Amino acid sequence: MKLHALKELMPGVSPPANTYYRIVNASYAAEMDEMVHTILYSWRYNPRGEFGVLYLSISPDCAYREKLKQVHGRKQDLPPQVIGTFRVNLTGCLDLTNIPFLKKLHLSTNQLTDPTDFSITQIIAREARNSGFEAIIAPSAIGKDCSTLVVFKDRLIPPAYCICDKDSIRSYP
Repeated sequence: MKLHALKELMPGVSPPANTYYRIVNASYAAEMDEMVHTILYSWRYNPRGEFGVLYLSISPDCAYREKLKQVHGRKQDLPPQVIGTFRVNLTGCLDLTNIPFLKKLHLSTNQLTDPTDFSITQIIAREARNSGFEAIIAPSAIGKDCSTLVVFKDRLIPPAYCICDKDSIRSYP
């Protein structure tokens, strides 16, 4: 991995869409746009206790498939869920779906989607956040048709924004 190459990728790019989706447990519907749970728990792009992120998906279907993956495809193990729509305006994203960018960083998609080892993705997130990126556009571990927008919400400086449309929150599926 060649993290010093992150500087060559600054200031970053805009995400491929302006609308993204997040699915959460229905009991957390009021906290749809909060990062606190990702501060308390370690996931792919956030080391536990260091910083929080918002994990957003390119489509409702991708968001749901990500949730199903967490319960190994067993729908009956998934508690009731709600989905919310987020409007984003970002220009400083590290695009890890871009193969030339991955080559500059000496990374592969397989390293980023490994289900057993989050150490590389957490190091990348830490460095990207500290370097001034607003978010990471990441390949999804559920398929090439999906991608994830990992937003460092606490690092957004206007005119950048990531806003949940509270009126969009509804049961899903």
